[in-house]
Amino acid sequence: MRLRLLLISLLILPTYAVSVSLTIGSVLNCPPYILEDTGSGLEIDIIKAAFREMGLPVNFKFYSRKRQLLYFNKERVDAVMTMSQLNGVRGYWSDSYIEYSNVAISLASRQLKINSIAELQNYSIMAFENAHILLGPEFAAVAEKTNYSEVSNQLSQNNMLYLGRIDTVVADRYVFTQLNKLVEKSIDPLQTVSYHLVFPPTPYRIVFHNSVARDIFNRGLAKIKANGVYEALVVQYLGSA
Repeated sequence: MRLRLLLISLLILPTYAVSVSLTIGSVLNCPPYILEDTGSGLEIDIIKAAFREMGLPVNFKFYSRKRQLLYFNKERVDAVMTMSQLNGVRGYWSDSYIEYSNVAISLASRQLKINSIAELQNYSIMAFENAHILLGPEFAAVAEKTNYSEVSNQLSQNNMLYLGRIDTVVADRYVFTQLNKLVEKSIDPLQTVSYHLVFPPTPYRIVFHNSVARDIFNRGLAKIKANGVYEALVVQYLGSA
């Protein structure tokens, strides 16, 4: 009740001084979007900036995807981020605040011809966790027809691809590139790769327990998109808006 009254007051008086902050459950390290060690990254900074515009402090706790959803359902966090409505989570959904650029990736030396999601069924695939849900029914059907696996630690995608142990990986291209810095020393991450642009952008939202908190975030998000803060953060982390 105290938090709800606080949030209502913020809608009326955006500069209201607060001592209570929202706690948002995040997935684990996912550069450049989520940098767990520094509590930053494109997603984190967008969310911070949106709430800052509305005068509301926010902090983050980092969990595996399973624990993130478990603690949200137990109401141990006020909201969870990097969520798709395909996840089926119940709560108050924010506007989309970020899009991931998911692609299929193969070694250029293999010269694989992949021009559609359906053509992926001809190759072994290692995807990020819950990709079969988040990338839609056509990809889910492909996952059932081929040698398919998902991993929570996406660094293993880079390792397995460069070692030639998997034909393709499905990942956000910026995450894949960032994780090249962390591959095993015995692996050459400078091998040329091909990006197969067969997926549309994947939008993500925040799910809240409280509709007022959701509305505050949406208002702050609209403000940082209008005043240039959002675009500046995209350029800072991805190099282009």
